Parts: sequence; C-alpha cells; structure tokens
Amino acid sequence: MFMLAMITYVQCAAAFSIEPSARDNVRLSLDGTANDDLRKILNDGCAKQISLDGFVSKRRAIGKSLVFLDIVPSDIPQLKSHHHKVPFNAEDFASVKPVQALMRRDIWKEVNKEDDNAESQYDVYQKIIQPGVYCSLVGEAGPSRLPNEALLFCHSASYILPNDNPQHLRNVIKFARDGLLDLEEVCAALPCTEKEEILQLLSTEGERQLSSGDCAAEILSRFPRNFLLNPSKLMGHSNSAKVSLLPPAPYEYKVPADVSYEIAPVFSGSSIVTVKRVLDDLPQSLETHHTPFQQFTISGFVQNRRRFQDSTSVVELVETFSSSAEVSKRIADIDMTTQSTDISQAWSERIHVVIDPNIIGEEAAMYGNILAAGSQIAVTGHVARADKSGMVICWASKCRLLKSSWKLNAVRQILELLHENKIDIEEATDALALEGGYAQAEHIASGSTSSTDRQWMATEISQSLQGEHSRYGKITSLMTKALDQYANLRKKYPIEASSLKALDISPWLKPNNNATTKASHDSKWERTKKPQLAWMIHQISHVLTSHPAYGQRTLNIVDIGGGKGLLSNLLAETFKGKVDVQVVDISRSATNNGMMRARRRGIENVSYYAQDATTVNVEGVDVVVALHACGALSDVALGHAVSQGAGFVICPCCFKSNPHLRVPYLSKDVFSNNLVTVEEWLQIEPESYEPLKQTAEIQGDITVASTAMHSICALRASAVRRLWENKRWPDVTVSTAIKSFPLGLSTRNLCLVGDFHSK
Repeated sequence: MFMLAMITYVQCAAAFSIEPSARDNVRLSLDGTANDDLRKILNDGCAKQISLDGFVSKRRAIGKSLVFLDIVPSDIPQLKSHHHKVPFNAEDFASVKPVQALMRRDIWKEVNKEDDNAESQYDVYQKIIQPGVYCSLVGEAGPSRLPNEALLFCHSASYILPNDNPQHLRNVIKFARDGLLDLEEVCAALPCTEKEEILQLLSTEGERQLSSGDCAAEILSRFPRNFLLNPSKLMGHSNSAKVSLLPPAPYEYKVPADVSYEIAPVFSGSSIVTVKRVLDDLPQSLETHHTPFQQFTISGFVQNRRRFQDSTSVVELVETFSSSAEVSKRIADIDMTTQSTDISQAWSERIHVVIDPNIIGEEAAMYGNILAAGSQIAVTGHVARADKSGMVICWASKCRLLKSSWKLNAVRQILELLHENKIDIEEATDALALEGGYAQAEHIASGSTSSTDRQWMATEISQSLQGEHSRYGKITSLMTKALDQYANLRKKYPIEASSLKALDISPWLKPNNNATTKASHDSKWERTKKPQLAWMIHQISHVLTSHPAYGQRTLNIVDIGGGKGLLSNLLAETFKGKVDVQVVDISRSATNNGMMRARRRGIENVSYYAQDATTVNVEGVDVVVALHACGALSDVALGHAVSQGAGFVICPCCFKSNPHLRVPYLSKDVFSNNLVTVEEWLQIEPESYEPLKQTAEIQGDITVASTAMHSICALRASAVRRLWENKRWPDVTVSTAIKSFPLGLSTRNLCLVGDFHSK
C-alpha cells in the first residue's frame, strides 16, 4: 500500500523513543482488526511492545536503511496434506487490509544498542523479509501523516516461512552459512525437511558440499505444490486484479459535501500560480473570503503518486521535484533532530491533489495512470487546509499534463491514449515534447502506428526526457572517478550497434507452439521478446559457424540462467542435430516448465538442470549463452566460457544483483577450477567497482547509466582477453565484441559476443 511518503516516517520516528523492557507485550489480532487495534494503542498513548505475524504482500526499500512493508495478518500455514494450499493469493489479499510496517536502521540500532550485532541483523532481515515471506515483526505503534492511521515501527523480526523463489532461499542459506542468521531459525522455517538433514545440507564441510543455490533448489522441491507463495503473483495476474488490490482512499481525501462540482474553465496562463504562491496566499485568502475553500489553478511537479480504489488518485505537488534517492541520501547524513526540522519544512511545501472521478469524471482514471513522479502538471481545484493533519489539499476539477515523467511506462501509456484518441492531441504533443510536433501526434492518433512502433517510440521519447534534472539519485565523486578511470577501456572496446535481422521464428510465436493460437501483433511477445530472440539467434549462429569443429561434430551449448528455455528450445529447433543444448537454472519450476515445453514440441537435443550455475560441470562446452543474466551471473557465464575455451553470447541484465556469486576460474598452474570473486576475476578493487555498478543502475539518466554499463562490459571483455585459452585448439582464439540491439527492445541492450578466429 505504501500510502505515506518516506519522509513522513522520518518525522514520526523522531517523536518517540523505545525501551522494550518497560513495555507490555501485545500481539495484534489475526481476525481483521489489527489496524484498529494498532491505532487504538497509538491513540491511548500506551507503552506497548507489539507483535505482528503475517505474510509480506508488498515491500519497498529506499536505500539500505529504510524499508516499507505491507503485512497481511494471518495464521502460519501447516503441512497437513500434500494438497494444502496457502490460504492467500493476490485476490485474497484485497479482502484484508494490510498493516503498514517500517524497518529503519537507526531505530533498530537504538532499541538494540546493547547488542553488538544489531546492525548486521538489520542488514540480514531487511534483505530476507520479501513479498511472499511469512514473518513475525516486533515494534511500537507510531503515527503517520494522516489522522486515524498508525503503523508499526519495527525493531526486531523473525523469519518463519520462505516464499517459493529459489534465489530468495539461496540468500537465506548463504546468510545462515556465514553465521549471520541463526541456523535454528532457518531450520524451523523449512518444515518440509528434518532439522538434521537441513544441517547436513547446509554444512560447508565434507566431500558432498552443495552450493547455496543447489541447497535452495533441493529444499524447495520438497514443499507441496502451491504451499509457498509466489512473490511475482502478489500484484495480480491482470489489470483488473491489480486494481482490486488497491486500498480505499483515506477519509481525509474524501470529497467534502460543500465542494463545488462545476468544471473549471480552460487554463489561462495568466491565472496559473505556483505551489509556493498558493501556500503563501491560502491563509489570507480563506480569511478574506470567509470560506473553508479557495479555488486556484496551480502548476507544479508530482513528487509522489498514490492510487486508491474507485479510480481515485492523490498526487503530491511540489515546487521542485526531488527524487526519493536524493531525499534518502540527504537525511542519512544528518541527525534526527535536524531531520525532523527539515522534514516538517518539506511537508509544509507540498499540496495533496485529489483526483476523484466524482468531480473530474472519466479523466480521473487516465490522469491517475500517467501522472508519475517527475511529471509537471497544471490543476484547477478547491484548496483547503485539513484541520487535524494540517495538510493542504486540493480537490481537482480540471487537470492538464504539461510535461510527462521520463518513466517508460508513463510515456507508453500516453502514446496508447493518443493512439486511442483518449487524450487531447495538443496536450500529448507538449507533454512528450514530440520531435515531429503536432503533426507527429496527429499521425499517432490516426491509428497509423503499430504497437511495436509505439513501444520503440516510447523508449526514444523516454531518453529525450531524461537528464540531470530527472536523475534518480546522486552522481558522487567516486562514481565520476570510476567513469573517468575506464574511459580508455571503453575506447578499446567500443559498442557496435547491430540492427535486427529478418530472421523468421514464426513457428515459435507462442511458447506452447499451439498451431491454433497466434501471438497478437500488439503483444509484448511480438514487440520485444520475439525480436530479442531473433537477434540472439543471429549472433549465436555467427559464433557457432566460426567454431573450428562446426559441421564436424555436434557442438555443445550451455545456457546459463536459461529459465523456461525460450532461447534454448529455439536454439535446439533452429540448429537441430548440429547442437546439443543444456539449460542451467536455479529454479526447478522454471526448468520443469522448459522441459515440458520441449517434450510437447518433440525436441530431443535440449536438456534442463536445476542447479547453481557457479558449480555446474560444463566440461567440453563449445559455446556459452545467456540472455539477461542478472548481475554477477553474467560473470559466471563468461567464467565458464573462459575456463573451457568456449565461444559466448552473453547479454547482461541488472548490474548489482547476485553479488555473492563466485566466478569459475581455471588456474594456469594447476588444471582445476577455482572460484574467485567478481572483483578478482575483473582485476578491479571493490571500492572502484561498487560505484561503477551503482552508476549503471541510475534511473532517469540513460546517458550516464549507459556509460557505466559500457565500462563494466569493457572490463569483462578485458578479462576474457587476459584469461581465455583453448588447449583443444591452440591455434585458435576468440575476439570479444560489445554489441547492442535497439533500445526499444530493452534498456539492457548490450551483449558480449566472443567468436572464434585463427591466431
């Protein structure tokens, strides 16, 4: 739900201190009254330590020191039968109002100041308390910005039951092996396996030591089907399901009975005032006119947006947009007293604009979808100051989008609205700053563009709207230094732009290959997935044909992190008897899915393995492939290629994921595989690599992020050049190129390609 902006909690956190030993213990009820009970405890001013048990339905982290949680109170499921299902799914969550909880580092440390391990415990729990997990939280009731609402400020947690994500459980197991998470707690959270066997699986001693990933896959396979929650499904399977999961609007935002419903006139430039002007003039204006409301036409930037049931949305309008990452960094550097002062000032400088269909009509749903953070809007409405909270609220009667957010989804939605003639052409032209102006907007509105055209157009427009002003986060001196440090390496390994090839993969338009089912031309599969697969097949084809043994024997391909096998099944079908394909993925459900698809198609030259990619045996592999390998998984894939003297086509994805993975490294002194850290593999100091990864994940400034991505890919190319060796063909080497496919398919559009050639 995350109904409150992050800075609300900072202010509230400074308002009380906690002494657990002096508190009564209260466990919130699981019968649907938890929020009422929490609010009553807060209003009574009782010093109580509160426990809350339930499933995590939503999580949002702001940096590493602030985590928002929505907890659905529930009894813990029991393993009573193999047909048991968890009593909640995405739709069920809508019927139970979650309790809002906050995990904040400084509160956690203050309450547990006698514990030397408090900070490391916070780091562990803020990472493993994820959607779908069943947990127990302990804390104190705290106020929110809105009246009649309370939240739980947590100072301790217990991990009770995992979700069904193998990557998640792998992290839990790694924390346990590293001594950061109590083994007894982990064993109790895995009731499908006896404690002694879990301890044996988790042991780091003995000949049959399993990797954390293999342990996770083995343990999850023992849970009954559908017993654990799938975090990816908690947001609903359809738009209607997602809407049903929205919370009701808080009472304070309800339209007052005496607000006029008259539609405001068209905006006039001379009548539009700034947020600051409204806040300055409002007290005097209300007093002069002897009314609780005053009408204004206001221009400002959307700082936050919250959507509720019945197409109601609330946007927080500010004079100057500031990203949550910037706010988080700023407040982390100052003491609590100064934080409280600064945040009180920040809250006094924003207007809460309520977009309600009862006033604004059908446009409420449209604006609720497109007014993302960073948008600039003009709004006419009735403005008042709330009696209890002191918030300045504007009930909008007219809206106009002046400038779109750079966010791709917002841009895409505006283009779709334009295509369907559901948004004013001039408004869309100005908001998107279309290069072709009004004529381009008219062309889109005429229905002459395809969904794929608009997808690619949205990506280009999103880039044009980005810059320093839209950047989410701060570019530090260390980030700048890291980019400068590898400028020459980027020149050594330039990006080669590669267009899409007209490769016909029409037999695989749909993963199930149902002859009676064709993919819609407007589907995501047609717009992005199919072209990416076509591009990858073309690159892999070039690497295969460059192999010295091509056509002489069957070549072995390993797909690292191949999941359900969209790429691998296509590879196996395309090259038939010329290749054998092995798919390695930690997710047993994904590999089972891919295997079933392969069987339905009669594909015999592809096999699936639910294993940890780090330790899988790939001896004899000829080509290693990976499509959107997350974080260090790209280095793992490259490490396998280098250690085996194989060619490769590796498309990286996010750059900060899977930092715990180790890279296979073939020692030149002893013919045996070693595992090294990513930094050791790349020969880069951690203090240089970390800011480079952070820069690659910067949102809202594609130019800076792309430069960092290029730098990391160049480091990987350099590692290949330094370490690659093929003892089977001593006269052969690989050349490494960094290639790109169109950004319209994905913003993670770089690919490392290593093909064979003679020395």
